[in-house]
Amino acid sequence: MQRATIADLTADVVIYRDLEPCEPSLPRLDELRANLGIAAGPPPRKRDLAYAQVIQALCHAAQAARGAPPLSALTVIGDTENDRLLAAHLRILGDLPAYGFIGEDRPVAPETLNWQGDTATATRWHLLETWAAQLEYQGIDWASTALLIDIDKTLLGPRGRSDGAIDDARAEGALMVATGFVPNLDVPRFRRAYVELCHKEWHGFTLDNQDYVVATALLISVGALDLEELRAQVEDGASDGFAGALATTASRVPTGLAPLHAELRACVAAGDPTPFKAFRRAELTATLERMADGRLTLCGALFTLGQHLNDRGALCLAASDKPAESAMPSPEQIAAGVLPLHRMPAIVE
Repeated sequence: MQRATIADLTADVVIYRDLEPCEPSLPRLDELRANLGIAAGPPPRKRDLAYAQVIQALCHAAQAARGAPPLSALTVIGDTENDRLLAAHLRILGDLPAYGFIGEDRPVAPETLNWQGDTATATRWHLLETWAAQLEYQGIDWASTALLIDIDKTLLGPRGRSDGAIDDARAEGALMVATGFVPNLDVPRFRRAYVELCHKEWHGFTLDNQDYVVATALLISVGALDLEELRAQVEDGASDGFAGALATTASRVPTGLAPLHAELRACVAAGDPTPFKAFRRAELTATLERMADGRLTLCGALFTLGQHLNDRGALCLAASDKPAESAMPSPEQIAAGVLPLHRMPAIVE
């Protein structure tokens, strides 16, 4: 049984949601903003054109740092429409040709690899080999190609295989931190609220931000918020969002939750997109546990291809939409021996 780490393919050329590469020699986001003309504010997300600008610049910087020839092509391997959009945005930037692979294991569907322009969609992860062979036929030079690999539900927990373990880890981290703050927590109530708030119809309120989801579920579970009243406000367009919910519940939270509530308000006011730090640390712990015990695995087809292309000179780097707090241990966690996500061994299958 083979065990490996993401870093076996990428070293520390790994980028989490804050777009600050783990490799310290690569440029920081503020430097890239200045060079690329990207406005200040929260880090761009994968669906934004500015994200593609940052990623492209980091690819060029990483290639130069290893003394390799200038890049002649970019590739994106992922599992979602945001990955497809990233490949499209890289093409829009126009500096280099950009190719994409969007994969998922769909065992009840026929094996297909369908190309739409320069991006292919596959119903099996092992069709990565076919995809790479077709790019070779078109003349791609791997020694001057960047292979940008999505982490969540692609390399780690590939969609259609062990991807459910990623969601389970997040849910476990949510419950773990909730019971830590409220020892007598109404667990069924918290779970119902958490599951409900994860639905797409709540995205206008939660902004699809798990920090907001978990904190709101916690406020509901202690009676500071009423789920049905909040639903009515959201449906009527009368909600002031998560910041508004924090403002209205300031006098309603139990004494034991007051410090957390104040921390959340301060972080949100400062524009921090990851205000619930304790939750994200708990999510990291739950994720690493699943990597250690085999519930969360690395995609064998992708790992093997990455090794093969590494040997041929390709630049392998990885990106994740996880906040850094869910992927990089705190000083306290480091002291306890906790590893960064990309350096945690997992089974390759």
